[in-house]
Amino acid sequence: MLPVDAKTHLTPAHMPVWTLAICAAALLVFFMPGLGALLVYDRAAIAQGELWRLVTGNLVHLSVTHLAYDLAAFLIAGTIIEMRGYRHFALLCTSAAMLIGIAIQGLKPELNFYGGLSGVVTAAITYLCLQGLTEKGTWRWLCAAMLAGLAAKSWVELVPGKSLLAAVSTEAFVPVPLSHLTGAASAILLFVLMRLSASMGQAKTAMHP
Repeated sequence: MLPVDAKTHLTPAHMPVWTLAICAAALLVFFMPGLGALLVYDRAAIAQGELWRLVTGNLVHLSVTHLAYDLAAFLIAGTIIEMRGYRHFALLCTSAAMLIGIAIQGLKPELNFYGGLSGVVTAAITYLCLQGLTEKGTWRWLCAAMLAGLAAKSWVELVPGKSLLAAVSTEAFVPVPLSHLTGAASAILLFVLMRLSASMGQAKTAMHP
């Protein structure tokens, strides 16, 4: 059994199973265009009852560069989350993907198609940073800096309506800030619920030792 403080150190005891599975799924979808067409967020198809697209659209990428950026960021964040033993990563990814699709469906009626893992990536990075803030030492300050950088990136995309990726790529990126904000909100909500659950559990233990 791992010691109580094992989650504060990277350890191979926690293999990034979910991270690798999601990355593999995104790669599979990209290299099978027919599958991507079946899974991409398509407003008209969703209206006809193909509700899975609300979630699976996050796995679809339309260019190699888009796929590479998303997978690189997700692989790093997800691997750290799982190897540090932070709980409920699968729930985070699933709920974030679902809420992103629902948010786009309800709040972006002009958007007919959507694809990309960036909203889930934002959820993963936000969750990682929030967990890190509960720890001590250099890791805590690094997470605070990453969280500040993520907030700045979201602000730049939200105000001018441009993607930072456009500055380093010749491909056209059309950011959907709503997906990033929804991803961040999903991570915050899960983190808060986890903390509340832990506090309630401690309170019950104290009342009934």
